Amino acid sequence: MHSLVRSSGVSQHVPGRSAVLQPRDVKRSSIRVALVTSFPPSRGDLNEYGYHLACALRDNPQVDLTILADHTDLQQESSDFRIDRCWRFDSVFNLVHLLAAIRKCEPDVVWFNIGFSTFARSPVPAFLAIAVPAMARMLGYYTHVTLHTVFERINLKDAGIKLPGLYRIAGRIATRLLLLAGDVSVLLPSFRSELISSYGVDPRRVHFRPHGTFKSAQSRASELRPAERNQAERIILAFGYWGTYKRVDLLLESMDEISRKVPNAVLVIAGTNHPSTPGYLEALQERWQGRIPVRFLGYLPEDDLPSLFRSASVLVLPYSSAAGTSGVVHQACQFGLPMVAAEIPEMMEMAKEEGIAIEFYAPGDGHGLANHLVHLLNSEDLRRSRSEQNLAAAKGTPMSEVVADYLRSFQERVSPSRMQVTVP
Repeated sequence: MHSLVRSSGVSQHVPGRSAVLQPRDVKRSSIRVALVTSFPPSRGDLNEYGYHLACALRDNPQVDLTILADHTDLQQESSDFRIDRCWRFDSVFNLVHLLAAIRKCEPDVVWFNIGFSTFARSPVPAFLAIAVPAMARMLGYYTHVTLHTVFERINLKDAGIKLPGLYRIAGRIATRLLLLAGDVSVLLPSFRSELISSYGVDPRRVHFRPHGTFKSAQSRASELRPAERNQAERIILAFGYWGTYKRVDLLLESMDEISRKVPNAVLVIAGTNHPSTPGYLEALQERWQGRIPVRFLGYLPEDDLPSLFRSASVLVLPYSSAAGTSGVVHQACQFGLPMVAAEIPEMMEMAKEEGIAIEFYAPGDGHGLANHLVHLLNSEDLRRSRSEQNLAAAKGTPMSEVVADYLRSFQERVSPSRMQVTVP
């Protein structure tokens, strides 16, 4: 592995940062990280997770961070980060642009925060971009992929794939390309087992690491006890990208039954259509608005999420399948929310591994879904118990600790001659 690490050169001074010195003048070492991710205000795949990774990296004094992010039409840009918006969703040129940006910033580590559709939905640009970690490694950089999905867990029917046989072949090739990176991390233990058994990859190069607790939410969690929530309504929150395996049809159809038993229950649907299903939420809003107590909020920026989660009594996850862990579940834990979810393997594994309180119903069982929601909404003691359990789960692995574990791994892989040195 070390044979692929680039030889050291003297780095140029970066304005606004301490001067870079040679190792003999060391007082505190610094590792230069290029984080490849979609990034707010972009609404691209995994942009929220990328933001919280970047916050933890920025707050670590031993990290010199550059974010290689996606282009966005929105004008506001954070001044807290060094950002190079060098790639564009669905572009066939992302491979070229990303490799050029990597060479420009000369990092010790290139860290990819991605799933299979982060760079593109169209097959050709998606496939080309997925080759970037392997290509960057061939150029001599240490590359690490945090892979949020495992191809074998994707339900191709739910994803609306028209040629599943061809897609399976392409998916396995894409996975093999990603496994050519220096190392890969996944967010569930079964995903690691899947990659090792299906692809024969060296177990030392595939790691399980927890999702982590977002700092901004964790700092507010103590404020969000059930007794402090709005008592005038019992808000059922559904939050996500809707239309593929995440659908709210069953939940909407169950609201009549729920409302009869909990008269002040209100369904709040936040989030937007999945790119593959334009118009999905608009059609549902036209059909159901005025017939049942429901509100469609649309996309909400990160700063609006605390008040959204604070107002809710319970989160519901009406999924038919899942290809990875759920960021929404972790956010709900951080805000002390009880949860009801479809009984699918990834959700059950996540609950077991992290001690998360989730009430499970059989997928497609609207009556079971309604029963769990009614039971929670009518029992303040049960909601309080589930809330306290989820708050405790949220405190288990702060994002700062997760990122520190990544950094320890990076420092073991990167040649000492590549490590930059800064004066404190």
